[in-house]
Amino acid sequence: MSAYPTPELFRHFPELRERLPWVPLARATPVERLARLESFLQAGPIWVKRDDLTSPVCGGDKARKLEFLFGDLLRHGSRRLLAFGAVGSSSGVALTAFANQFRLRPLLALVRSARAVDVQRTLEIEHELGAELHRLDGGPGALWRLSRSVFAGRRDPEEPRLPYVVRPGRAALYSALGYVNAAYELRRQINCGILPEPARIYVPVRTGSIAAGLLLGCRLAHIRSRIVVVTCGDSQRPSVLPQARRTSHHLHRKTRRFIEPALRREDFELRGEYAGSRGDAAAAVHQMTGLVRDLESLSVDPMYGGRAMAALAHDLRSQQSAGPALLWHAPQPHIANRRPRVTREELPREFREFFVAR
Repeated sequence: MSAYPTPELFRHFPELRERLPWVPLARATPVERLARLESFLQAGPIWVKRDDLTSPVCGGDKARKLEFLFGDLLRHGSRRLLAFGAVGSSSGVALTAFANQFRLRPLLALVRSARAVDVQRTLEIEHELGAELHRLDGGPGALWRLSRSVFAGRRDPEEPRLPYVVRPGRAALYSALGYVNAAYELRRQINCGILPEPARIYVPVRTGSIAAGLLLGCRLAHIRSRIVVVTCGDSQRPSVLPQARRTSHHLHRKTRRFIEPALRREDFELRGEYAGSRGDAAAAVHQMTGLVRDLESLSVDPMYGGRAMAALAHDLRSQQSAGPALLWHAPQPHIANRRPRVTREELPREFREFFVAR
């Protein structure tokens, strides 16, 4: 399996090579059996899809999510992209890291978020990698600087006047397409005898694009696994089925040879009992995070992978599922070996409140 395989979607529908822009960002990732954990739980078999190893640039879930979006961006011809989000968000870090790889200039329009963590380091990385940071909630002066940058920041007279805008709906569609390809990758690994077809695939999500892509991709690749969507946020439940159907409709519009599969509510389940941060559910997440680390030397984030592992272990212990079970380990993006040192004064004044002296 090559490091950056041609999308399986293109192998099945060659005409999509010209109709769906794509750039290689995510490597094919291995699957591993968690034999020690199986023995401890007296259940199994348990497998993990190591999507924490998608990219040396920015490992985690965003590499697959951004392959089609960056393909569309590069086809657009702009050397700038404008993205909206929260201060400290992982999406901003990932967009900045991959934009740096293509020598693009990202403009990040950000607002404060109560859920953000590790904000200072996130801002330092974005600044160091060349992102232009703006606050949407920073007052009239900040909005004026953003507008001036959007309309007057073009460097090449041949590129479009305005930057490429990362719209939420478009980003969700391209994210789902990335995980349609991921499901085909899993099918190839099953066909090669690396693992048996899972009875259930456990996917930790905050939004529904990963689960939607896997749901559609599994149906296309004839994987009969039930998708268990473990919600990891305290916001509204992720919209899985509508996103999967929108992605299917999009592919049908691109090629009439694409026959839309029947997507049913029975093909997946939503699990929200581990989304809280207190009580028995939180204790189960903490326990599973430690067990996976100690027994398998695999680090799973309690916010995401730990919650999915807690659901997986509960189902195996209660015999709701006899296995095989697969954890889709797609953590939030991380940039390895980068320790930026940005002074407080280097950033726009509206971001200095997030900095503390070292």
